[in-house]
Amino acid sequence: MKCLEMSSVRHMYDKELYPDSHPAHQLTRDPDFSYNLACQLPHFLKEKKIDLGETDKVFAAEWISEDEVVAGTKCNKIFVVDVTNGSVAEIPTLRTINTQRSDDVCGIHSIAVSPEKQLVATGGRNPNELGVYRLPEWEPLAVGEGHADWLFDVRWISNNVFVSGSRDSTMAAWDVSSCRHESKPSLLAEEAQAIEPAHRFCNVLAQHHGTEGEKVRSLAFDPHGCMLGSLQTNPFSATVHFWDTYTFQQVGKIEMPYCVENVCMEADDTWNAHLYAVGSRSHVTLIDGRQLYRPASSFKSLDRDCGVRSLKFNSYILSMGTGAGHLYFYDLRAGSYLDIEASSHGSARVCSLKTSQGWLRHDTVYRDFFTGYPEPPNALYTHCYSPARTKIFVAGGPLPLGLYGNYAGIWQ
Repeated sequence: MKCLEMSSVRHMYDKELYPDSHPAHQLTRDPDFSYNLACQLPHFLKEKKIDLGETDKVFAAEWISEDEVVAGTKCNKIFVVDVTNGSVAEIPTLRTINTQRSDDVCGIHSIAVSPEKQLVATGGRNPNELGVYRLPEWEPLAVGEGHADWLFDVRWISNNVFVSGSRDSTMAAWDVSSCRHESKPSLLAEEAQAIEPAHRFCNVLAQHHGTEGEKVRSLAFDPHGCMLGSLQTNPFSATVHFWDTYTFQQVGKIEMPYCVENVCMEADDTWNAHLYAVGSRSHVTLIDGRQLYRPASSFKSLDRDCGVRSLKFNSYILSMGTGAGHLYFYDLRAGSYLDIEASSHGSARVCSLKTSQGWLRHDTVYRDFFTGYPEPPNALYTHCYSPARTKIFVAGGPLPLGLYGNYAGIWQ
């Protein structure tokens, strides 16, 4: 066991230090070795907190390189974090010329990086709009205007096409291949934090209007089966709809067995083709995309009252962030949570990463309702693995409604 641990540590360092052609990256393409590495990773991770200043909750994040993460907050800010030195740079949000500034700031709920890591799609300055940037310079490329309410999620299905889901019950597919810069963007005089892009709109390829009152809460794309899942919820039920990404036609749907607080969904883009996971207040439900008539299985969240807030696949390990500030790891092969090494008494404890306290504003809401009580834990609204799968960016903020604060950290 000790030999396996040492080889895993050496392999993690090699993946971070050497280019993709190095044998360390080739070895990770073996499913069994990748699974063993994913099982060992949580035991070696240590927390390094990131200072995001006095910002509100982090809702979304994605790695854009092995050293940089882009994150979006409830207070409508977009940050690029350099994990090597902890520096944070703010990226101005985008909006269309024809719309006025909105006072309804719901935050940046989703950030998506294209497969070739050349483009980033995310929420715009106004809650129903989106913006597209070109990497690595974060050049404003285009904006999208097609939803009537908050933008909840964005997923790329190719290098030029992405899909968005909104609280207004609609989904839209966007094409950015025709967007070109004709002039350098200029700052709007009346809105210093919103940039006017050279092209005002990216093209809408298709749009689907769902059942009224059913918000599109989350999207998940399975690159193996070229199928998109959309989690659509109302106060009484939750349903996952499946779409053919070539035709944008629905091919099936499944009612979720647990309908309270279904807020996140993820598709496995590693080894488990056609596998989806949906997080609710009390359970995680697994779906086989080849059997679109019933869920494959469900298992309980260990923080049942606080809910599952984020999900990610890493080989055959499914990690989940909860509202209680824990990151748990579920072994899909074993059908159980990862344990830490058993003690001399023969018992084993579940392996979890417990985040430390972030920043919390002690405002009127805090003084009126929380003074004299321990500070509430941070809900982990987002977490994501680095390209080499050796680090995890974990972020969120206080779960209780009305509290203003944030947490962000690199576990490495």
